[in-house]
Amino acid sequence: MLQLFRFGAATLSALVAQGAVTASAEITYDERGLVYEGGAITVQARGAVAVQGAWYEPLQGGVPRNGSEADGSAVLIAEWETSSGLLFGVRGEVDTGNTQIDDFERDELYAYVAADWGRIEVGENDGPADTLSFHAPTIGLGQVRGDFARYTGSVALLSAYDSRDALKVSYFSPPVNGFSAGVSFSPEFSSNEDAVNPTSRVIQDEVYELGAQYLRPVGNWVAGFSAAYVKGTADAVTNRADIESWSLGTELRRGKMTFGAAYVDRGRSALRPTAETEDEWNAGLGWAEDRWEAAASYAVTSQGQDKDHRFGIGVDFDVTPHVYLRTDAVRLVSERPGIDNRDGWVAMTELGLRF
Repeated sequence: MLQLFRFGAATLSALVAQGAVTASAEITYDERGLVYEGGAITVQARGAVAVQGAWYEPLQGGVPRNGSEADGSAVLIAEWETSSGLLFGVRGEVDTGNTQIDDFERDELYAYVAADWGRIEVGENDGPADTLSFHAPTIGLGQVRGDFARYTGSVALLSAYDSRDALKVSYFSPPVNGFSAGVSFSPEFSSNEDAVNPTSRVIQDEVYELGAQYLRPVGNWVAGFSAAYVKGTADAVTNRADIESWSLGTELRRGKMTFGAAYVDRGRSALRPTAETEDEWNAGLGWAEDRWEAAASYAVTSQGQDKDHRFGIGVDFDVTPHVYLRTDAVRLVSERPGIDNRDGWVAMTELGLRF
């Protein structure tokens, strides 16, 4: 599969080197970043750097604390469209995810081909259980599934427990009368695989994802429904349960307003076999203008009698086409039987530059 990616990238490079572009080729720079367009070939490159500050109170209580993070990211997309209408492309993305802007780590790297019959993707990227699922909005810094977890608490599920951006092969169908679907296969999904204790690792083999969504107009509204299912087999050395998770979601849009909600059943996916099953309800409301958008979202995750509540509000504002400001505030409440509720909060602001 990685050989296919390298072949695609090499082919695109060779086409450029052999003069496959026309005399009308041009390079432009706008809100998309640096864009090269020459005949059938398009190459787009963009990056971003951001500085984030936070004021938070941990769930266990105590004096409010300050925190900060700095991030950098870069995206490169190269596409070639044949005379028959086939679109070949490669996409690579790196994201620090930490305070070392120069220490880029690969985030997504995949090749794709698309036509009237749909789209095939091969590489490290998110699958259909994530990309086709409707749920509470994540505007700003992610709200209930956002950057607040850098400082305290844990994020909401939002959709089925999936293979994230593990190496996979995916197929997405074209929309037909508002219906679209996708399926993917990942040989292995792992996290924390360097842990000395094998039971601290997550290793799931042969992970399958199924996702589907349906959109249709209803009067002045557009209504959407989604469903996702994920299945994987745990490596015995981890002593964890297999992945078996599903979710149902909905989205309603009218003008500038969007409402999204979902129910998620994680089961015991990647948890200890004796652990309680886990499920979640999430919902939120968003509003979008030309230069800014805002949303409020809520999620409650239950595992046995334990419950974690998250309520977030967030705003994303484009100061200029290349400068943005994001801010989030998230309230966290943890319920555990027999003890007083623990609560905390996080307020964050991020200033970023796109180039």
